[in-house]
Amino acid sequence: MKLNHINLCTENVAECAAFFEKLFGFHIVAIRGQNSFAVLVGADGFALNLMKPGKATPASYPDGFHVGFFVATADEVYAKQTEIAAAGFPLPDVKFLTRGGAATTTLYCYAPGGILVEVAASVSV
Repeated sequence: MKLNHINLCTENVAECAAFFEKLFGFHIVAIRGQNSFAVLVGADGFALNLMKPGKATPASYPDGFHVGFFVATADEVYAKQTEIAAAGFPLPDVKFLTRGGAATTTLYCYAPGGILVEVAASVSV
């Protein structure tokens, strides 16, 4: 079985789609409605769907919910930090984390609409 897609809600579909396209290599393949639904595809074929939440229910995610990207080296995490800041987003802190015996160099930032995004690389300890 292969994970095919994820559907995320955001108040500003166009800005969020541009964020993932510019900073994470996704390509916009469809935008429907008045920027109310977008389909983006990553290099590996994974589809990221973005949509406005229903009118009666604002978008919200539980604490800790995030979209995670894994890169090969800590240098790539730092390069992504620089790229995110250069794109006009707040400069995310890079942290060294240990979870379950595995160590990572990790940064967290927010995509437009409040979607938490993680970029991490394994670190040899």
